[in-house]
Amino acid sequence: MIGLRPIEVADAAAHLAARDRESARRTPGPGTPNVVADFERCAEEWTRDGPCKTFGVVDVVSHSLAGTLDLAVEQEFLAKRQADIAYGIYAAWRGRGVAGRSVVLACRYLARHDLADEAVLRIDPDNLAAVALAHRLGFHYHHTSAGPDGRLDWFIQAV
Repeated sequence: MIGLRPIEVADAAAHLAARDRESARRTPGPGTPNVVADFERCAEEWTRDGPCKTFGVVDVVSHSLAGTLDLAVEQEFLAKRQADIAYGIYAAWRGRGVAGRSVVLACRYLARHDLADEAVLRIDPDNLAAVALAHRLGFHYHHTSAGPDGRLDWFIQAV
């Protein structure tokens, strides 16, 4: 069983130990050499109820960190009432439905807190597993953008 909880600075060591080259390449955010500072910033976002929230994706039985998930609202690249979801699941947890469950829980969080009407997954089109997951979860292709993060396909779903 997978759950989401606010990321904690104490998660930095587990995060660094579990990240592999693929997840570091595909997911921006906490994964830099300054991961503790990044996690401190993420914790501060929670404290001040900022527009960007980083969750720890956790196994609710063992409390092991399985990855991270970022939610961002009120971003200039999003339409009003849209939320961007970005997830990174560690290699040891892939292939078990963790990513899909995490996205579903994030959509429920958005709806429960009335933060957005639509969830957006921006996916590198070469990441076929993430594209397939978006389709399985009922997200629909909307458009492709090109920017500092490269070419990204946008998939959108009502929450």
